[in-house]
Amino acid sequence: MLRKLLKYEWRATCKVMVIMDSALILLTLAGCCILHTDIFNHTDAVPMAVLMVTLYALSLTALGIATLFYLYFRFYRNLFTQEGYLMHTLPVTPLQLLHSKLIVGYIWTLLNASLIMVSILCLAFVAGYHFAVTHGMDGIWDRMIKELALESPAAENGINAFYKIFGYTPLEFFRQLIWLQLIGSFVSLLTGYVSILLGQLIEKYKLMASVGFYIALYIINQIFCSILMLVPGLQILVQDTGNFLYSYYRDMMGYAILSQFLVGIVFYIAAVFLMRRRVNLD
Repeated sequence: MLRKLLKYEWRATCKVMVIMDSALILLTLAGCCILHTDIFNHTDAVPMAVLMVTLYALSLTALGIATLFYLYFRFYRNLFTQEGYLMHTLPVTPLQLLHSKLIVGYIWTLLNASLIMVSILCLAFVAGYHFAVTHGMDGIWDRMIKELALESPAAENGINAFYKIFGYTPLEFFRQLIWLQLIGSFVSLLTGYVSILLGQLIEKYKLMASVGFYIALYIINQIFCSILMLVPGLQILVQDTGNFLYSYYRDMMGYAILSQFLVGIVFYIAAVFLMRRRVNLD
């Protein structure tokens, strides 16, 4: 039965999510085309460049937030409003309902986050390449790409600036970023779901209570993550390491991933526990 729920949920969310992700792809293509022209080579175009970069950043933020809140809204409307009367009469368990929402929502959240990351990388690559070509810096560009692609910290002359600062090669850093994105997307989705489930425990103003719980859970998550990420800094101070930034950045990503992993486990257990409770529909 879970397979049927997943199929239904995927079809129900597909139309809206495809529209938002298509808008993100078109925005990226438009940005790449604009950056590949000479429009920003003139001094008079600086205000326009600043405006377009600002609008691009706001658009990415809006699309990311819209994706999450659409999934939150669908979770609430489909399970805890009048639609919930039908959903809870189906021959399925509450956990199957939760998992169908969670699996499909996670796929869409992860896809949206991946598209945003790819969009930023594409625009950065096009802008850097066009700048290098127009200013006769092809050799520098090729050397930079070669260094960024290195798996080993040893580059020409034994120097890799990125590794010296962050303690990772670029590819190692990108792999850590992918892990953080995989876990962070799961936590972001669960934050909304748990907030809605907690809001159902309140007799009146359940939706407003859910918003309040969401803000509280978000703050708690940020505080816990910040505290855990202080650990590598304290270890470095105790050890009196000479290169503070190198040592801190080298360990910071691991602690960030660990913090989100722990929060994800707690939120998932809370969602399972709350979903098993008797539901009082509006």
